Amino acid sequence: MTNYRVFDGHCDTPIELWLQNQPLLENTLAVSLERAQRLGAWAQFFAFCTAWVKAKLPRPEIFSRALDNFHAQLRENADKITLCRTASEAEAAMQSGKCAAFLAIEGAEAVREDEGLLEHAYESGVRMISLVWNLPNSLAAPCGSDEGLTEKGRHFFKRAQALGMLVDVSHVSEKGFWDMIGLAEKPVIASHSDSFAVCPHPRNLTDDQFRAIRDLGGTAGLNLYAPFLTQAPRASFDDLRRHLDRFLELDGEGHIALGADLDGCDLLPEGFSGLDDYNRLGDFLKTTGYSDETIQNLFCNSLMKVVKLCIM
Repeated sequence: MTNYRVFDGHCDTPIELWLQNQPLLENTLAVSLERAQRLGAWAQFFAFCTAWVKAKLPRPEIFSRALDNFHAQLRENADKITLCRTASEAEAAMQSGKCAAFLAIEGAEAVREDEGLLEHAYESGVRMISLVWNLPNSLAAPCGSDEGLTEKGRHFFKRAQALGMLVDVSHVSEKGFWDMIGLAEKPVIASHSDSFAVCPHPRNLTDDQFRAIRDLGGTAGLNLYAPFLTQAPRASFDDLRRHLDRFLELDGEGHIALGADLDGCDLLPEGFSGLDDYNRLGDFLKTTGYSDETIQNLFCNSLMKVVKLCIM
């Protein structure tokens, strides 16, 4: 089995580590440093989503506590993983055999939808943000809503891009998506979204949405959550391949990435239970006829290219 170089755009591991009091090194989750050792190299956007957490704390306090816990995990494993703020730092970490960790916020509740707290998060190392998760807030509406960005949301989006953050459009409503496309001065990404044409789930991207992301120079990260891949009871690697094929048919080479949503979803394709199974997926794609270039673009290069363009 080949050990692939992987850059995944979305996992929910940090909140789970905090809630379950588990270590990053070795745990019962889908993402761990022990699993990562079986990859050729690994970079990861670690997302902090506070909107769903049931703790009776303000959302920024949940973020702060989970972030402090994650920083402690990074310090304890400094020989294996390092916090990165730029693509060059990530490349250096991967070349030295370390995992390259980027921080992301999923849902701006974590920063009280406030530009000042957004700037503080950036200074703390956060390099990606989505304005909204599955619940509406003062900035934007989630998928399935007819509403778009608020005026406050428009300013927030522009400020995030100006700071040098990637903006993730995965959970925003379709109207909000087009509001962002109209405002964007840099690429945006859908860190964990599949093709609506293949599986008509409201969280997936229409062909026009994917083209818009492509034309801005961004990426769509393939999500491994089974209900996004297929309407059948179980998902397979063949289902994932159909989403990849659809995006490739839309001239998407170089604009398709990985965003498995590990530790944020409980229904994964057969044969995939954790981070190290990317090796199994890569071998499947190779044996079914995909070129080394397409596989490596999907697994790492496409997202790294966007990080180089957008993150400062």
